[in-house]
Order: sequence, then C-alpha cells, then structure tokens
Amino acid sequence: MTGLSDERARTYLYYGTGRVMNDNEPHYKQVINYIRTEIENGNLKQGDRMPSEKELGERFGLSRQTIRHATGELEEQGVITRVRGSGSYIGDIRDNPNRPRYMSVAVMLTYVDNYIFPPVVRGISNVLEGNGYSMQLSFTDNNVRKEGQILKNLIENDNVDAVIAEPSMSALPNPNLEYYEILKKRHIPVLFINASYPNLNFPCVRLDDRHVAYDAVQQLIRRGHRQIAGIFHCEDAQGTERYLGYEKALSQAGIVLEQKNVIWLDTTSIHKLEALMDYILTRIDGCTAVLAYNDEVACQLIKYGTRRGLKIPEELSIISIDDADTAKTISPKVTTYPHPKQELGMKAAENLLQMLENPLTDGNFLFVPEVKIRESVIDIRKENE
Repeated sequence: MTGLSDERARTYLYYGTGRVMNDNEPHYKQVINYIRTEIENGNLKQGDRMPSEKELGERFGLSRQTIRHATGELEEQGVITRVRGSGSYIGDIRDNPNRPRYMSVAVMLTYVDNYIFPPVVRGISNVLEGNGYSMQLSFTDNNVRKEGQILKNLIENDNVDAVIAEPSMSALPNPNLEYYEILKKRHIPVLFINASYPNLNFPCVRLDDRHVAYDAVQQLIRRGHRQIAGIFHCEDAQGTERYLGYEKALSQAGIVLEQKNVIWLDTTSIHKLEALMDYILTRIDGCTAVLAYNDEVACQLIKYGTRRGLKIPEELSIISIDDADTAKTISPKVTTYPHPKQELGMKAAENLLQMLENPLTDGNFLFVPEVKIRESVIDIRKENE
C-alpha cells in the first residue's frame, strides 16, 4: 500500500487486518465485510460490544450515515443487536438461553415422489440422526396453502429446534412470510434448500442454477449452436435463475435472444408435456439446440418429439439439469448437470447444526457440478464439414 496517505489507506484497508478493500463495492458493504471478518477471525465474539459509529467512521473515513447503513444491514442479517442507549453487540444478546432443546428438526419439502427428494431426505436424515436429532418430515406438494398450514402447526406445537425448508412456488408472491418471521423472532434457525424467498434473509443451500445454465449454453455454443431455445419453470426461483444464466451466455456470445424461443411452463404443464408438444415444437422451430429446465422436461421432449418425427440430436440437441436415472436410460442419453441430491441434504443438515451452535454461522452454500456429456448433444460444426 505504499504511496497512499494515511487517510486514503484507512479507506482502502480493513482496519487492523491488512486486507485490501474492494473499491468497486459500496462503502457500507466494505464495513459489513470488515465486521464479518473480525467475527470469523475471533477478534469479535458473541456478546462483544462493537466499536461505535463514530469510531467506525474514523477508521474507514466514512460518514456516520454510511456506517449506520452498514450496521442496519448487519442487524437485519442477525449479525448484531443494536440496544438503544447502550450500543451494538455481536450476535443476538436477546436470545433466551433457557429455551429447551428438543433434539428435533422440522424438514419441509415440496414433493414426496420427485426423483430429487428421496436422496435429499436420506442425506438430511443421516446427518441429523448421526448427531442425535430426530426429523419431522412433511411435504407441501409445492402448494403455498399447505406450506402455511405446516408452518402454523410448527409454531403452535413449538417443539423443534430448527427448520429445513424448500419454498413453495418460490418465484411468486408468498402469503406465508409472516410465519417465517415468527420463527426468526423465536430464534429458531431456518435454512432453505434449492431456492429461497427474496424477501427473507435466510441462508440457502442449493445448486448454482444461474452458473449451471450459463455453462450449459456455453457448451452448446462451443459446439457450433447459435439458435438455442430455452424451456424454464415459471413458478420456482430455479427457473428464473436458469433463465438469467441462459440470457447471459447468449449475450456474451453476441447472440440475440429471441423471446419466441423461450418457453415458460408451470408445474402442471411440466408433468404433462405431451399435451403441449405441438406448441413447443412450433416455438423452437429453427433452433438447433435447447436448454431444458430439467431432465423431466428433456426426457419428455425426446420421447414425444421423436414420436412426431423430430430427430434428436441430429435436428435438435438437448442439454439439461439433474442427472436423473431416466436421463441415463432414455435414447439418446441426456447430456446433463448432476443435482447433488444426497450431498445437498447432508450439507444442509450440517450447516443447520452449525447455526444451532453459533447463530452467526453463514449457512449459505452453492453446489457447482460439472456437465455429464452424453448422446443428446452433437457438434454441428463437424456435421457440416
């Protein structure tokens, strides 16, 4: 850091850590990162009094308004508690140490029969049971009304230590957020899997859907495809994230995104794709490849498209996500990205247990799988030689 004045150095260095600040970040986020780093390093511990806004402002050369913005975010994240007339403290000092431990975790998922969830449940169960916890398992069928009833029962019974939840229709407005806020006020940790609600600042363990879709489209582009369709789920956040990755990859390659080649499906449509097959084939006419939302969509597209005379992959390459068993047995076998399934369940349970022991634990985790190249994608450059 030679050549910087003392005042400028304060702006560019985390005070007392020697770590260089990222000047591209908003200043308030730099302060948030500093506090989190101090906690991770053990310099600030649960119950410790934080430096005052004035002290932080002097250390970073920032206004009190900026510091107040940072501490407000930290309070919203549950990292600190602000006590009027006293200051700010690390952690939630209002937590009730006398709250009993039930050694029980509620696990609320969307589907019981989906090919993703049996391994996820197995992973969660293995970790919880190995640490002496029982599991209260329930399913919402991706229905917000059922989700609300399950959450209401959990709150009324008040006999679990924590909750692992998969949101229902996570891309749509949800009427049950108040129940999650009640759990938060009771200091019952909640960890989401596969997706999260944007209005709730709870950790989530999931696939990096945006990156996976981005990489999938890049795989197609590298094999000469430029007319690439996309089929996405309109009700779940995974669909939105995968669309954003699809859009980014096309944009970076200088390919114009044609909205007529983008198809949004709801849950019912995905399960009964045959009825929409003529419509889908019309929408993707002229495309040489398609990114399917998941293997269920990809396999139906192969099955019913082939019946209508579509040659796969000669006329249409298909790439997908999940690596379901059907993707390995259908002909042609599907090029896809494995969903971590059991590993995701294990990681979610491990992170939740850490959150129970230390409320400041960051329970977020992203899985980034590598593509499984199979027969459903071809290099059209070689075909045209």
